[in-house]
Amino acid sequence: MSRVHFNLNRPIHLARRDAFFERAAELLNIPIQDMELARRQTLAQTVLRLLQASERHAFFAARSADTIERERDFQRVLRLIIDNVESIAAMWLQQSNLVEEQSSLCRFLQTGPEQCVLPAMHYQRRAEDIHQGLSHVLQLLHVPYRKLQQTVSATLKPDERKRYKKAYAAFNEEARSRFPAP
Repeated sequence: MSRVHFNLNRPIHLARRDAFFERAAELLNIPIQDMELARRQTLAQTVLRLLQASERHAFFAARSADTIERERDFQRVLRLIIDNVESIAAMWLQQSNLVEEQSSLCRFLQTGPEQCVLPAMHYQRRAEDIHQGLSHVLQLLHVPYRKLQQTVSATLKPDERKRYKKAYAAFNEEARSRFPAP
């Protein structure tokens, strides 16, 4: 694809990047302490789909000649967030493998559920630690992210800004309807 394609579609890619990232951030801020393990796993998978879509559109938007370096920095931050959510999902999966009724892992280890409880709790704590660290990063990210949006908006031509706003509204609505809180 040519640079013209990326320049032409830049407002749309930016709108998708922002709408999907913001929905993922909202879902990551849902309290998980009292949430059932299966719901937490669903939440992690939902957030991953949103973040991966955001990262993909950040990549396409960054292919434009008008891209600023802070957009590439934000792409790296998105990758960091995705890596953290993948780690959380892995911890919850291991926890799930240990606490399920007919745990194949416990069966293979020739242990009963009572011996599998402690390792399952360790996986749960690791997931909570990663989630807490990620929540802190998201709090720190709020102001720089809004500044990035303002800076990028200032680089858009008036018709591109209008396209961005219209697309953002549509993608924001889509993200909320397609990716509800579990």
